[in-house]
Amino acid sequence: MKAVDVFYLEHDDISCITVQRTDIVVGQKIIDENGTIFEVYGLVPNGRGLLNGISSLLVHGKFEGNIVNLVDEPKGVTNEN
Repeated sequence: MKAVDVFYLEHDDISCITVQRTDIVVGQKIIDENGTIFEVYGLVPNGRGLLNGISSLLVHGKFEGNIVNLVDEPKGVTNEN
């Protein structure tokens, strides 16, 4: 999906990626155009955005490009010990 906006805050090393979806959850993994995988660690509350079907995702690191793809984990594989 195409990002509506990508903002990188260098001194905190976080990116805020705004997408036209509301079904992305904390802990979900996304990938940028360079193949870098990021885990969503937070969502920015935005009541007006939710009404328009927009979510802003927070990830650690610099998200590059403007294409956001969801990473599907293989079925049966979990991160639990």
